[in-house]
Amino acid sequence: MSDPFISTQDIVDYLGRGTATDPGMVIVADAACDICRTVAERSFNADTSTVTLDGTGTDAILLPELPVTAAGTVLVNGGTVTDYVLNGNGVLFRGTAGCDPRPVWPAGRQNVRVTYDHGYQTVDLPRDVRMVALSIAVRLAVQGPALEESIGPARIKYAAAATDLTPGEIRILGKYRGIR
Repeated sequence: MSDPFISTQDIVDYLGRGTATDPGMVIVADAACDICRTVAERSFNADTSTVTLDGTGTDAILLPELPVTAAGTVLVNGGTVTDYVLNGNGVLFRGTAGCDPRPVWPAGRQNVRVTYDHGYQTVDLPRDVRMVALSIAVRLAVQGPALEESIGPARIKYAAAATDLTPGEIRILGKYRGIR
């Protein structure tokens, strides 16, 4: 599992109380970051991954994690290829400048294997993502589970679940999900 991209000290500073060594703060920091990762379908943390992809039959293949910072070893049908160019949107183009006709990633199932670097260093993580994670963590630390009680046919709910995201938080994380 990836490390949290907000710290327990961030939560304590935002709340103005508590201690960064409190095990509960560790739990809410981890949970808040995991919720953001789940909704955005991104890991966010800088990492190196090796993925096996389907060849497209075109000169372009899309890497699944963004942002992509570097591409390393690329294998096609088990053989190493070096004639590729990475663009800033996570697209790996086959061929190099002036290469005519441009080679393609051969069509096929699971025939292209790429090792690449992706994600953000903690200091470079988008501020809006950090703020969503911090907001969730603070709700978890302060509110806990939703408070609800029933007396006869009457039911009162005092708060939504701390893990429920606001429409604004969903929009922010949606910017990072599936959009290339």
